[in-house]
Amino acid sequence: MGGTLLAYSQEISRERRGAFVFLVDQSRSMNRPFGADGDGVATTRADAVAETLNRTLEELVNRCMRDEGVRDYFDVGIIGYGRTNRPEFCWAGPLGGRKMVPISEVAAGAELEEMDVTTTVRGEPVVERVVVSRWIRPVASESTPMNAALRLAHTTLEDWIWRNPTSFPPVVINISDGMANDVETEQELLATARRLTGLKTTDGATLLINCHIAGGGEAPVLFPWSVRQLPADPYARLLFEMSSELSDRHKSIICELLDRDPATTPTARGMAFNADAVALVKLMDIGTRQAVTFQPAWMETEQRRAADDR
Repeated sequence: MGGTLLAYSQEISRERRGAFVFLVDQSRSMNRPFGADGDGVATTRADAVAETLNRTLEELVNRCMRDEGVRDYFDVGIIGYGRTNRPEFCWAGPLGGRKMVPISEVAAGAELEEMDVTTTVRGEPVVERVVVSRWIRPVASESTPMNAALRLAHTTLEDWIWRNPTSFPPVVINISDGMANDVETEQELLATARRLTGLKTTDGATLLINCHIAGGGEAPVLFPWSVRQLPADPYARLLFEMSSELSDRHKSIICELLDRDPATTPTARGMAFNADAVALVKLMDIGTRQAVTFQPAWMETEQRRAADDR
């Protein structure tokens, strides 16, 4: 793959941008409780996922911010499944109806909302009014057409890779609390996932990360290296098989954030089981944190000058 380049080593630049696609379960079961927010107010699974995704997009925008504005290092898409019986891109506000959106337009298309945030200063609660950016709203409506969502991601990224054949491979993050109801067998869902991860740039295959919000009393499991680390839950094991084995650079990030010993962590699958609020935030952070460095600005400038000369 890519001659002498190691897989998943391509630096991201405006000429070789990256891609993120988020698949969000919007079925009626996402209306179940998901603990409480920072103010102690009860939240639903749909609330928690929307809040975490909005925070993740804001962080992506911040990573691409430079003196002259937001640089287009990424294209981003959000596919919701469960609001109706078919998946659809589910940007809210000005981006409604869009599919893959350059990160500069993601930044410009945010809905801004003022809210009160309580922090503790010297042991006393302090309420501060802040402005937050939102691109997706919580939805919990119908069934779980996950297979169709994976197919829509495949079609979308097949086109994106055709236009960006030498880029760092796309990353797909799927968040769900239930089994797909648009397949006859588990093997059908697994086959669809493998077709998605079979899409490749010259730098490697598309990465699929799955988060199963299972509920119940089982402890969370983040980025397991073996199916034996999971409980005897058939759906959890199916998601493990669907999930990508992550690169060594991703594994280094995982070991750093989760305080694991790299010497005793042979591999890491892109999966989280029974994610609580903390685990969900870590999943999104690791899934979107760059395992490669941005290309230096001076190098981008030289490339554009060379292109103009030609």
